[in-house]
Amino acid sequence: MEPHEVARLEEDRLAVGVSEISEHVRPVRGGGVACRGVPGSWNNMTVGVGMHGALPDDWRDELRSICAWYEGAGVEPRLEVAPFADTGLLKHCEAERFVMRNFDNVLYRVLRAGERAVAAQTPDPRIRVRLVNKDDDAEVRLFSRIAMTGFHPPGHEFAESDYEIWARVVKHPRTRSLLASVETREGLVPAGAGSIELHNEIACLFGLSTVHEYRRLGIQQSLIAARLNLAIDHGVKVATIGSRPGAGTERNVRRMGFQTAYTKVILARPGPGLVPARG
Repeated sequence: MEPHEVARLEEDRLAVGVSEISEHVRPVRGGGVACRGVPGSWNNMTVGVGMHGALPDDWRDELRSICAWYEGAGVEPRLEVAPFADTGLLKHCEAERFVMRNFDNVLYRVLRAGERAVAAQTPDPRIRVRLVNKDDDAEVRLFSRIAMTGFHPPGHEFAESDYEIWARVVKHPRTRSLLASVETREGLVPAGAGSIELHNEIACLFGLSTVHEYRRLGIQQSLIAARLNLAIDHGVKVATIGSRPGAGTERNVRRMGFQTAYTKVILARPGPGLVPARG
């Protein structure tokens, strides 16, 4: 599968998935979708723009309207732009004073029926991985806390709105979430979390997080392998995962057969009183 094919599938999947768990959604003229939650939420993003042909010449008016939609709610406008998008998108963003916030690598691995994914290195034998029960609110909240913990320093307090959006993610019908625990003398201790969205022929691994005290045991690779096998069992053709360049997630998945498909640029338009997205 060619990188531009992966990008088309992944950006379309992301646009649909984020729109289905966001509080406020507006379609974007020329393709894509703008999503919005509370100020600071990670789902404050516009995605999928320019992936299906050239944008109209007057698309700058649409971008101004999108910005007003975000700014009216105190949210900093943010776009995720794939390298295969119409190049006119960047020109419009430059004219509207967008700045670069970050890069995201999208990595992929082609899946074949009947294969079984295994960790690149033998994980600690005390690790146990299981599916989260979507109907158990306490378990969903536990998973959500662990999924968020790995992206923040120890002791970080999460807002109730953070738990609410993660609950919508976990309970989404195309999502499967897995919890990794470590067997100790006191019993099983929850130590890692990861989700996967199964979307037609593509699946995306996301939300991979390990509790600080239980890192370097092989929890990440165990969760990656378990989710890949779920995707294979569902007949998925390609799996993707996003990572900051050089991050531990990227190193782990490369060792398990993933390679970079493309790099996205994250653009934002800062302004007085506007809250950037976290993460």
